[in-house]
Amino acid sequence: MRPVRINRYTLSIGMLMIICVAILSGCGGGSGSDGPEAAGGSSGGDGSGTGESAPAVTSTIPETGAVDVPTDTTIEIWFSEDIEPETVSLSTISLRSGNAVIPGKVACSDSRVAFTPAHPLSQSAVYTARVTTGVKDTTGIPLASDYTWEFTTLGRAAPSAQSHWAAAIAGESHVLAVKTDGTLWAWGCNAAGQLGDGEGGDGSHAFDHSIPVRVGQAADWAAVAAGQLSSLAIRDNGTLWAWGRGTLGDGTTGLKVSPVQIGSDHDWSYPDTGLVYSFTVAVKTGGTLWAWGHNSSGQLGDGTGGDHTNDHDSLVPVQVGIDDDWDIVAAGKDHVTAIRTDASLWAWGCNNHGQVGDGTGGDLENDIPVNAPIPVEPDAEWTAISNGIQYSLAIRSDGTLWGWGYNWHGQLGDGTQISRNVPVRAGNGTGWESVAAGWDHSAAIKEDGTLWTWGSNNAGQLGDGTRDERHSPGQVGASRSWVAVTAGKYYTIAIQDDGSLWAWGINTCGQLGDGTRDEKLTPVKVQ
Repeated sequence: MRPVRINRYTLSIGMLMIICVAILSGCGGGSGSDGPEAAGGSSGGDGSGTGESAPAVTSTIPETGAVDVPTDTTIEIWFSEDIEPETVSLSTISLRSGNAVIPGKVACSDSRVAFTPAHPLSQSAVYTARVTTGVKDTTGIPLASDYTWEFTTLGRAAPSAQSHWAAAIAGESHVLAVKTDGTLWAWGCNAAGQLGDGEGGDGSHAFDHSIPVRVGQAADWAAVAAGQLSSLAIRDNGTLWAWGRGTLGDGTTGLKVSPVQIGSDHDWSYPDTGLVYSFTVAVKTGGTLWAWGHNSSGQLGDGTGGDHTNDHDSLVPVQVGIDDDWDIVAAGKDHVTAIRTDASLWAWGCNNHGQVGDGTGGDLENDIPVNAPIPVEPDAEWTAISNGIQYSLAIRSDGTLWGWGYNWHGQLGDGTQISRNVPVRAGNGTGWESVAAGWDHSAAIKEDGTLWTWGSNNAGQLGDGTRDERHSPGQVGASRSWVAVTAGKYYTIAIQDDGSLWAWGINTCGQLGDGTRDEKLTPVKVQ
C-alpha cells in the first residue's frame, strides 16, 4: 500500500508549501501605532489585574471565541498600561494549535503587543493564544495573571455536491479520500478512532461508517495515508496531522479521535504509515526523511532498533540520516522502501521474507533486520513503489513492474508462490504507471488506463467476479479509464477519470463505502 497525493489525472487541489521559519526575536522597536481610542474586542475577566497598578489585558484581536478568522491574521493584545519591551518575547506571548507551538515574531509599541505567525494558519482550526505574567509594564509590575483565549480560523466554502474524488488511500479496514474541493472524507472501521470524525475509539464497531463521513470542516487537505489503526494527512500549508491509536508522533501514545497537528513544521510533503506496527515515515519538501513510532525491526532507519524490542522506539519524528535527496517513501508491516531524486531505490527494516530486496534475508528462523537504508539494485532507475504486509512492488523507468518479499499467494505477480529476496519481474508487460500492494493482493494501472490485479482473492478483492487466486496480473473488466488504485486488507479502491470512486472485496466494516456491509466481487460505486 502506498500513500497518495492528488495526481495529474484528477481535478487536483493544489498544495501550497510555505516553509516554517521561526524568528526567535524579542519585542522590537515601536510601530508608531497608538491603539484604538476605544479598544475593540472582548476583555477576558481572567486577565484583569487584581490591583490598580497591575497591567491588564483590555482587548484582543481576534476576540476571544472569534470564528472565521483569516489564516494570515496577526494577533494583537492591548493592555491598560504601557508595556516594557524587554519583557515581551516568544516565552511570554505564545500561540498553539493543540500541542503544536506556532512559531512567529513579536513586536510592541506602548500598550500594544503583536504576534505575527511565521506562516499562514491552517483553515478551520482552533488556536489558543496566551499572555503570561512575565509581561510587565514600564514600572516593572507584572500582569496580574496569565491571560488565555481561543479563536477559530476561516474554512473554505462548504463542499460542492458536484465535487469529485481526487485521491484515496486504503488502510487495513478504513479508507481516507480527498475530494477536488479539498475536503477530507473517511469510512469503514472506527474502532480506534481512525476515521477522525470525533467518534469511535472504544474498540467496538459501533461507530463504523459504510458511507463517507466528512473529517472536520477544513477544505485544504492535500495528501493522505492510512495504516492499521491510524491515519495521516497533510494540509495545503504543509502541516502534518494524525489521528487514531498508536504512536502518532505528537509525543504521546494516547487515542485521538480527531486530527491533531504533529509538531509545528510546515514543510511536510509525503507521508506513509505502517500497515500493522505503529510507525510512520515521511519526506519533507527539502528532501529530508523522517520516521517515528515502533522500531523493533529497525524500520525507523536511523541505525538503531532491529533487536525485536521496543527499546529504540520514538514518540516524535527523528531524521533518517542527513541526506536531503529523498523523494517518495512507502511503509509496509515493518519494512520501508524509498526512492531518491536520482531514481535510486533503498530499503530497510524486517527482512524475514527478503522484503528488503538486497539478496539477503528470507530466513524465517534467523531474521536479521536492516536498521538503515541500503540500495536495491543500484544500477536500475525506479519511478513508483508500494509496500504490502511483507512484500514490495516497484516500477522501473522503462515501465516494467517488479516485486520481492513474501509470495505465498502469488502477490509478486511472477507466476509463482516462491518468496524472493531480490526483485523479480511481474508479468511480461510494460507500460505500468502506478502500483498498489495490499495485505496479500496487488493492483496496478497501465498507461492505457487499464486496471490489473493479482494475488489472494478470498473475498473477491481482485474484482474479476470470482474468488480464484491469481499469481500473475489479470485485467479487471474492459475499462480504460482508471487513474488511481489503492489496496487494503482483502479489498480494493480505485478512481476513474471522471472522478468517480469504486470499491470491491470484503466489506464487514463498510470499507467499500457503498452503504452496505456486503462483500462485492466486482467494482461498485462509492456513495
